[in-house]
Amino acid sequence: MGAIAVDLRLAYIDALIRNKTGLGETAETYLVADSKKGAIFISRESKENIDFQGKISSVGIERAIERQDGFGLYDNYAGIPVVGVYRWLPKQELALLAEISQKEAFAPARQLARNILIIGLFCAGVLLVGINLLSREIVRPILAISQAAEALAAGDLSQTAPVMTENEVGLLAQTFNQMAGQLKALVEDLEKRVQERTSELEFAKEKAEVANQAKSAFIANMSHELRSPLNAILGFAEIMTRSQTLPKEHLENVSIISRSGEHLLNLINNVLDLSKIEAGRITLNHKNFDLYRLLNDIEDMLHLKAQEKDLQLLVERTNDVPQYICTDEVKLRQVLINIINNAIKFTSDGGISLRVAQKSPPSHSSKIIFEVEDTGAGIAPEEVDKLFEAFTQTETGKQAQEGTGLGLPISRKFVQLMGGDIHVTSQVNQGTIFTFEIEATVVTESEVVESKIPQRRIIALEPNQPRYRILIVDDKPLNRQLLIKLLSPLGFELKEAVNGQQAIEIWDDWQPHLIWMDMRMPVMDGYEATQKIKATTKGQATTIIALTASVLEEEKVVVLSAGCDDFMRKPFREADILNKMGEYLGVRYVYEEKEIKLKEKEETVESIEQKVRVLSEELKQQLKDALLTGNLAGIAYIIAKISQSDNSLAEMIQKYCDSFEYEKVLNWLSD
Repeated sequence: MGAIAVDLRLAYIDALIRNKTGLGETAETYLVADSKKGAIFISRESKENIDFQGKISSVGIERAIERQDGFGLYDNYAGIPVVGVYRWLPKQELALLAEISQKEAFAPARQLARNILIIGLFCAGVLLVGINLLSREIVRPILAISQAAEALAAGDLSQTAPVMTENEVGLLAQTFNQMAGQLKALVEDLEKRVQERTSELEFAKEKAEVANQAKSAFIANMSHELRSPLNAILGFAEIMTRSQTLPKEHLENVSIISRSGEHLLNLINNVLDLSKIEAGRITLNHKNFDLYRLLNDIEDMLHLKAQEKDLQLLVERTNDVPQYICTDEVKLRQVLINIINNAIKFTSDGGISLRVAQKSPPSHSSKIIFEVEDTGAGIAPEEVDKLFEAFTQTETGKQAQEGTGLGLPISRKFVQLMGGDIHVTSQVNQGTIFTFEIEATVVTESEVVESKIPQRRIIALEPNQPRYRILIVDDKPLNRQLLIKLLSPLGFELKEAVNGQQAIEIWDDWQPHLIWMDMRMPVMDGYEATQKIKATTKGQATTIIALTASVLEEEKVVVLSAGCDDFMRKPFREADILNKMGEYLGVRYVYEEKEIKLKEKEETVESIEQKVRVLSEELKQQLKDALLTGNLAGIAYIIAKISQSDNSLAEMIQKYCDSFEYEKVLNWLSD
């Protein structure tokens, strides 16, 4: 048996490998052999300062000895993190490993990352600065345009946008400035036109106000000038009708004068009412009244007119409708009569229904709904709005050739004054429904003062009373004479004055109990005279009642503020004068005795019915139409015609008409 030994030096191979690879300072290449005791260095010149006893070990060594080739990151035999490459050399039965510390291996990468980061940050900074500078160059002109637009929108029309560039933004600024200039010119022109129109409107308004004042003054003067002579006409006619010596023929003539005067007074009042509506000065005259009685009266008044056309008139109300209310009774009556009359006029078959209900729950204040439904011709939808235009009629109304077109506009105004409005629903050839509501205050029965039966005529003063001194102040002799004719026969002590100055002198010397004061007089008017009298202590004991022909409501306020105790309009009735004196002086009167036995009354009624039967059908129809429409002039004219053949019948009909008992007369005419 023999042994062969080989002595192989590998230092040169190691240096050669190191130089060729250029691994760096920490890199090393070494050979490892596998022995029974484990891996051992074959080449380790660079490790001589390291003491290795026994086997060496690392991930690379173990894998190489296991005949594997590869590379990876691991800790070397000395525990230093390295990047290693290992290979098994089968011919030499050795493992070759080349390793470099991870710190040295990755140092260039870390340096590169730092350089990239620094360069990136620098580039980002440069980019941000560039973007900022560029954005400012772009945004600044746009921002300037935006600010100019905001100022322009706020009303600063002198604002313009600066033109900073010659690109699209600069073109936008130029266009904006051009638009702003045009807008400024347009607004200035518009303001100029508005000022011109405003001046024209103010001038027109002033002219309208002047015209309205002139119209009001004209109406007031017309009223005064017409009512003053009417006061004398009606007053003296009333005195003459009491004459016991005047022949019947003359009494009849006086009665005609009186009725014609009343009709003329009614026409004057209508003109004044229309003028008030046009001027927006119409007001409500609140009064406590029985609503149920009003509805019954309207039904009684109009059912005969409906029967003449074979129509049914039905009035219904719910149980919760208050019986006693406070509102303008006259205007409510007029509205209902206007609407129901229209329904009867344009209905030829079927009937008319008036339904009354309460809208709000029962309380001190109530909303009451009125609904008038007919089965008439109906109204086309396009003509409904015309119903409430003054002096305008629908096609149906034109065909009927009736009315002036004022009834519904006036009714609507009245309803609006009472807190509601009129609404219309209609279908042609099926009918129409008028609905309106009013606001009313609920009152008790004790608060309702019913119309009193006309008093008996006063013929004297009761005995054992003071001798009342009455001063009559009026510049019109007829007006003074009328009051003297009324008061002198009763036993009053009377004196006259033709103006306020004379009235003060007589009052100071005579100390009258009551002064009837006209307000419009020469020298000194009634306002100044009243103020001077009431300014004294003894003047407070004198009652001053104004007599004026004005019908303006504001006139009453002025009169009372001047110091007058009360206010009475001309023309007046004898009973009104005497009642006022009784109210303020406590005067007690003696009344004319009128004892009419029941049998005589029944005989009178039977006599009237017999006399009415012999009237011509034409005359009866004319009287019936006049009564149903409330045509006072027509009533007076027909009664005058009746008096030509039967004066007593005419007087009896006149008596019932004067007390508004139209129903009785209509019943006689229908029998």
